[in-house]
Amino acid sequence: MLLALVTLYELLAQGVIDARVPAHRDWSAASRHIREHHRDGDLIVSAPAWTDPLLRRELGDLLPAAQAGRSDLAPFARVWEISARGRRAADLVAVREAREPDETSTFGALTVRRFDLGPSSVAFDLTSNLRDAQVRRGDRTCTWRRSTAQGGGLGTGPLTPAEHFFCGPEPWLWVGETVTEDLDLQPRHCIWQHPAGTEPITTTYRNVALPGRVVLHGGIYYLHERERIHGPVDVRVLVEGREVGRMRHEDGDGWRRMEADTGTGTGDVTIEVTAPDANMRTFCWAADLRGPAREVGE
Repeated sequence: MLLALVTLYELLAQGVIDARVPAHRDWSAASRHIREHHRDGDLIVSAPAWTDPLLRRELGDLLPAAQAGRSDLAPFARVWEISARGRRAADLVAVREAREPDETSTFGALTVRRFDLGPSSVAFDLTSNLRDAQVRRGDRTCTWRRSTAQGGGLGTGPLTPAEHFFCGPEPWLWVGETVTEDLDLQPRHCIWQHPAGTEPITTTYRNVALPGRVVLHGGIYYLHERERIHGPVDVRVLVEGREVGRMRHEDGDGWRRMEADTGTGTGDVTIEVTAPDANMRTFCWAADLRGPAREVGE
């Protein structure tokens, strides 16, 4: 009798589980809807976290590296959320607390919500405009290289992009746009700027418009940060040679945020990275220049 009850319970439980799992047709329908109404620059997220591979399967061509490796919502005017089992995306916690979605549609076991956040506060993305910058190691100019992309495999660190500034002779002393994995194993679209000890590596953007703020996120490749045995990395942000912000990244900090006042007008913006001990300090940063923050979604 007991065995029969257990068997019945398992059959009923499996039926409930199957009923709550979105079918492929649900994902196809939800994806078609988003494609029909998608605008350039829209962000697409999904919840719970295990649905991310399904999101990439259906809509991966609409998820460039800068979106998949985002640091926050500031660059985006609209966000689409695909939700399974009633779960909500972690990115949208503050947004959901402040407002209702602008659109909600249901496709079988999936719910699609759209949030219109309004114009982005980002005026200039430093991360995506590295080619226009000047990179130096101390008083020496780093050279712009075009080669073959290397690395990027499991446990081998971020991909060395085909185009980057080389500051060597050490092979890891390059500055380039890549995607790293932070301490929480989240992808981060960023500028690799490995320190060369106390000799500064600097990336300078000349004569850019200053809307009022600079926001910088930064972290160390997870395999090196999780050991928690290496020294800190020091980051300074300078405007016209004057320090406006600084961050010391210690192992365990994860993907960390720093904000500073730049003033307005135009000027040179420099990101400087140093470390008392550069061993395994695989630092990567993402930064942009922003105007006043939005009410929600930065």
